[in-house]
Amino acid sequence: MTATVNNDVSMALRLFASIFQREVDGPLLKELISRRDELPDVLGEDPLPGLSPDNVDAAVEDLAVEYCRLFVGPHGHMAPVESIARGEGRYWGPSTEAVADFYRSAGLAPLSEMNLLPDHLSMELDCLALLEEAGRGEEAVTFAREHVLQWLPTLAKHVLTSATMVFYRVWTEALLKTLEELYDEES
Repeated sequence: MTATVNNDVSMALRLFASIFQREVDGPLLKELISRRDELPDVLGEDPLPGLSPDNVDAAVEDLAVEYCRLFVGPHGHMAPVESIARGEGRYWGPSTEAVADFYRSAGLAPLSEMNLLPDHLSMELDCLALLEEAGRGEEAVTFAREHVLQWLPTLAKHVLTSATMVFYRVWTEALLKTLEELYDEES
């Protein structure tokens, strides 16, 4: 991959990471609205139907409720965390340890400063972005295949069947498609 392609991939991965890190806030939503025409074609449909700068506050509240319902709880949710999606029955399971070990061996210790579990989706996407930025594509492929692509389909199924708003459904479908195109053996 060329440096430009690596940077494009990295920027896309970081955008996905910001979408799933926590509830979408006003500044991110306003940025998405302002760049609506620039959103990747891979999204397939507008994740912000009917949204304008005039109604951001209400949308932020609605999306916060949706995020919590999908990923936080109190019931019917699935945290965007590998150990949970893989059915390990607890946070900080064996897959969390494997991911933390990968970060250490790859020299990605600063990721621990993000205050998220190592196997949180946003952390794993940031790991891929850092590897791409550093021109370490083979390591990114390995990490994606051994981790993210092993559990993201389970999370995606949850989101696609549980989402009541288009926003997280569209971003989840786009993320899965993007990662499969970039890193799946069959692509």
